[in-house]
Amino acid sequence: KKRIAVSSEEGTVTTELNLVSFCGAPAKYDLRRWRTADGIRQMQKGITMAAIELLALRDTLNSMDLEP
Repeated sequence: KKRIAVSSEEGTVTTELNLVSFCGAPAKYDLRRWRTADGIRQMQKGITMAAIELLALRDTLNSMDLEP
């Protein structure tokens, strides 16, 4: 597992983009929230995408007129 970015931190909850691999499968990108309580990290809801899916999402986001 490789942490790529932490996009937000709200108290004990972070939203992270990680590169993960399960059971020897090819690595995928995982965007999800993590909660830390009493020193234990708990996985929250998220989404896992192959590189091609992440690239398609990037292209879609780049074409949008997003405002903060």
